[in-house]
Amino acid sequence: MAASSLANKRILVVRPLREQDAFLALLEQSGAAVTYTPVMHIEPVTETQPIENLILEFAQFDMAIFISANAAEIALQWLDQYWPMLPVDLELFAVGQQTAQILTQYGCQVTCPQTQQNTEGLLELAQLNSLAGKSLVIFRGGGGRQTLGDTLQQRGANVTYCELYNRVIQPDKLLLAQRQAQDIDCLIVHSGELLRGMAEPADASMPVVVPSERVADMAQQLGYQTIVVADNALPESMHRAVLGYFKAAEKA
Repeated sequence: MAASSLANKRILVVRPLREQDAFLALLEQSGAAVTYTPVMHIEPVTETQPIENLILEFAQFDMAIFISANAAEIALQWLDQYWPMLPVDLELFAVGQQTAQILTQYGCQVTCPQTQQNTEGLLELAQLNSLAGKSLVIFRGGGGRQTLGDTLQQRGANVTYCELYNRVIQPDKLLLAQRQAQDIDCLIVHSGELLRGMAEPADASMPVVVPSERVADMAQQLGYQTIVVADNALPESMHRAVLGYFKAAEKA
C-alpha cells in the first residue's frame, strides 16, 4: 500500500546533504522517483577563536542545548579536543531525536522533547521552566531564530550562543532546483530558509511538505495552495506526511 501510493511520484528534496539520509532512503523504498538537489550547504565558521574560548569554559555552564544534528556533530568535534571527559553535572538538551541520537552515541545523557520535536516542544520541558541563576549555552548555526534564547532569558537564564556553522545557499543549485520544480508532483522543504530560497511556486497547486506550522505559514504567504504539515522534521514524520497526502489524493 505504501509503495503504490508513491510509485513513480516525482518528488524534489532540496535540503543540505547528509552523510546518511534516512529520509531519501524511505522515499526510494516507497517507489518514489526522487530528485535530490541540495540548494544549501553547511559551512563551518572560519573565525574559530570565539568557539575555542567557549569550549574551554564549557564546565562553567549549567546546561547546554544543541539545536540541530549539524550543531551536535560540530560541537562534539570541538569538545573532543578539549574535554576527554565531559563535565558530569552539566545537563544536555537536544531539540530533536536525530540530534539526541548523535549525542547519545558519543556517550552523553541527553534530554529532548518526545512529541513536538522543535523549539516550542523543547520549551515545554519541565527542566527548562524555571531557570533563575542558571547559565546556559546554545550550540547552533549562525543567524538562527531568537525565540529559544529570548524565552529562556525571560525565565531567568544567562544565555550564551555558540555559533558553529553557516547555511549557505548555492546559486547554481538553487536555479537548478527552481527549474526542476516546474515538473514534479511534490516538493519537500525542511526549513523556512530553504522555502524562502525556492521562492514563489512555479505551480501554486503543487503540494509542498513542510516540518512545522511556522514553515507552513511562510509557504502560504509565498502563494502555495496545497501545504502538507508533518509532525516534525524527522525522516519518519516527513515520510508519513508525504504518504498521507498521496493516499488521500488516490481516494479523492
